[in-house]
This record gives sequence, C-alpha cells and structure tokens, in this order.
Amino acid sequence: MKKGIELDIVVTDAMTSAETFSKVFDVNILEVQSTAKKNDTVLVDMEGMHVHFLSKNEEVGFKVPDQTPETIWVNVIVDDIEKTRDAAVKAGFELIIPITKEPYEGLLYMLLKDSDNYQWMVYEAE
Repeated sequence: MKKGIELDIVVTDAMTSAETFSKVFDVNILEVQSTAKKNDTVLVDMEGMHVHFLSKNEEVGFKVPDQTPETIWVNVIVDDIEKTRDAAVKAGFELIIPITKEPYEGLLYMLLKDSDNYQWMVYEAE
C-alpha cells in the first residue's frame, strides 16, 4: 500500500464501473484485486487520483447508496467538458447540471450522476 489519499466507493460491479468510467475520463487500471463477483475490487488512476471501486457486498456492509448523497461529490478537471459530457451521457451518466459558466471565475462546470447514485462535478481546465 502506498501513502496518499484514495477514494473508495461501493458500486454495483467494480469491473463494470472501471470500464464505464474509462469511456468518460482518463482511467488507468492499476490493480484488479479480486475477480470473485461479490468481492470484486478494482483500483484505478482516474485523472490523477486513485479510485478504488468495490463491488457491493451487503454481507460485509458494502452497500450502494439508494439515494444520491447531495452533500458530497467528486471534482474532476478535464480538458474538454463538451467531449466529456457527450461521452458521459453515452455511457449512461445522468446530466444533473448542464454545462454552466461559473459567475466568479468564469470556469465551465457540470454535474453528473452515475448509475450508483454518486455525483461527479466536472470542470474544464484552463
């Protein structure tokens, strides 16, 4: 294990999530730690951050949220927000906030929700 910060999220299916996110963001699979369906875990580097997808396993307390947590999301900075939006919608993400210009700094942003109810705030890099 390497020192640093890693985001762990419980999803319906870890490998499917890794593959879906790779259609939208720059994702590099670092490690597939198990292929047993209910113990499936995949560690990826997504846009420079380690994200650990863990398949749901209610026996050990790994549950996918049944409602969208509205007080937490992940910021993702991309080069081309329109290309990312198009890829996200095609991959099954829901566009919660369309591409919008932030009034203070003029940054473009949008809010996506994945099929497991997690939110992803996407900004375009300057």
